[in-house]
Amino acid sequence: MVVRITANVLRASALLALIFGVLSWIGVLPDSLIGIHMLLGIIVVLSLWILGGVIATTPRGIGLAIGAFVLGLITLALGLTQKQILPDPNSAHVVVQIVHLLIGLSAIGMGEAISGRYRRQHQVAKLQAR
Repeated sequence: MVVRITANVLRASALLALIFGVLSWIGVLPDSLIGIHMLLGIIVVLSLWILGGVIATTPRGIGLAIGAFVLGLITLALGLTQKQILPDPNSAHVVVQIVHLLIGLSAIGMGEAISGRYRRQHQVAKLQAR
């Protein structure tokens, strides 16, 4: 139940963060709404960490758990410092934006991988209990 709810929170917040991020990237989103994008990103990271904590309690899940924690830290650090990295509009800041997008998508993928593995392990455990 926790995994299902957390995975759905991750999906919803990631989708909204992606929409807000793209709108900001193309210049349609007012700067006053960037905070919402950042809050959604923090929710994505917290959801990823919760999923990582849950998968750590399963057999052979520690690797995914460590990966989720590290990827969450990278996502959080890049998201919070993105404006300070190559801030000059004439610089290669677009590279930072693309890396930010790819890291965010990776966090979503990691959350989906953890959720899928947990569901499969849970189904196998149910079948073995019969």
